Amino acid sequence: MISVLKSSLPGKRHVWLSGLIITYGVFLALITVLNRSGADRWWIGAFNLYLPQAIWLAPLLPLTFLSLRFARRWVWALGICGAWVCGPIMGFCWRLPEQPKPVAVGTTLRLMTCNIKSGRRDIEALISDIVRYKPDLVFLQDAGNVMSGPLGDRFRDWHVCSDGQYVIASRWPLAKADVRLISHPGEGGYVLRTVLQFGPTPISLYNVHLLTPREGLNAMRYARKQPGRFTEAVQDFQDNVERRLLQAGRVSDFIRQERGATILAGDLNSPDESLACKSLRDANLHDAFAEGGRGYGYTYGYFLLHGRISWWPGASWMRIDHIMLSPQIRSIGCWTGTDRASDHRPVYADLAVSAP
Repeated sequence: MISVLKSSLPGKRHVWLSGLIITYGVFLALITVLNRSGADRWWIGAFNLYLPQAIWLAPLLPLTFLSLRFARRWVWALGICGAWVCGPIMGFCWRLPEQPKPVAVGTTLRLMTCNIKSGRRDIEALISDIVRYKPDLVFLQDAGNVMSGPLGDRFRDWHVCSDGQYVIASRWPLAKADVRLISHPGEGGYVLRTVLQFGPTPISLYNVHLLTPREGLNAMRYARKQPGRFTEAVQDFQDNVERRLLQAGRVSDFIRQERGATILAGDLNSPDESLACKSLRDANLHDAFAEGGRGYGYTYGYFLLHGRISWWPGASWMRIDHIMLSPQIRSIGCWTGTDRASDHRPVYADLAVSAP
């Protein structure tokens, strides 16, 4: 009897192991479908957007060990699962090498956007980045009062348009600032719009900072200590998501009214899979990093369990700072900077502007 049981164990191991591997693959497929259909339609999907997606690689190590030990034929499936997490789920952008499209002289500009957190970290590092990368157009968020110091000196010979937390600095002329409300009355959410005269081409500029998810994430974090508050915390989190989507929808309405070239940049507090970014794409904008970038382009990381910036210095796992463009503008290169100046990494893009 004992020998019969021993001989049956390997077969049972194979069944359980194959079941676990299939379940893991189905789970990754569900995450993909959830993200593609608008993850923030449901609170669990929205919550997942703000987690480091690399956590879904965690089951690979034990499953690979068991597969090598008992069922090597499943290793290929685990390899596909790992590639799927590192690729689509983590937001990897990859483009085949292509023949560069011709760009006319005088039709390109370099843009930089960054949430500088009021310059609390290192304003000199920000100035150093501006000197190093030589942007022609700079969008800053959370920049209240920073123009009265060294940063203002750096932009002394530039055209500057600012209001509250927003600064737009340009080497070309800018029109008068236009402040547009995007939140319910009394909530204070707004965007800054102006028009850049880039040679013969007027370009509408939108500097945007959507509602932070911190309030909703903190509600979920504190609910761990008070299990009875979980339902209330979920509602608070959903309310936070809906308010951000409302803001994104109103910005999208403004974009639809534009008739020429348009650039929107800033801290959207929304990963690319969110409905907030989808609403802007539906307004005929496209993402500069998705078009001209390579890699992940992460700009921010937030540690949910302890409220810290990240697990380790310099860690980022979300792409929530974006540059979005109308069809008249093409991204020919896009990349992120360091976290020396802010816990948000700046985003840079080289843009080619079509003639009006």
